[in-house]
Amino acid sequence: MKCLNIAGVIVFLSGCANPFLENYSGTRYPSTENALILMAAPQDEQPIGRSEFIVSQVVGDKEAIEAACEVGATAVVWSKSYLNSTTDLTTRIQPVTSNTTTTISGDINAQVTTTQTDYQYVPESQTNHWWQYQASFFRSPK
Repeated sequence: MKCLNIAGVIVFLSGCANPFLENYSGTRYPSTENALILMAAPQDEQPIGRSEFIVSQVVGDKEAIEAACEVGATAVVWSKSYLNSTTDLTTRIQPVTSNTTTTISGDINAQVTTTQTDYQYVPESQTNHWWQYQASFFRSPK
């Protein structure tokens, strides 16, 4: 199966875009079926593009290979480095519902239930860990 088809299915199912592709700059060629992850720039292949970005999500070989296949590369060299973490404080609004039941006695016995909804503000914090990614894409000469 072609990498392009696999990449399309994965993006469709996950709902997330591939940051290697979103930040790609360089020449695009017809898609390839296979791409290799290399540890260093190959001597016999031509560089065709780069990708550099900072995100709080963790991506890896799978996303790098998908991007390489889509841009027509036969190899990719990528790295990541941890930058820092940030903590954001937010407030979440939470509904609080209370019920009050009143019994009425007299000629007709009845119960009346009154429902009241108030809102409570709940503080929350979210910590993001930030990573810097760099990738170089290469293509074998034909």
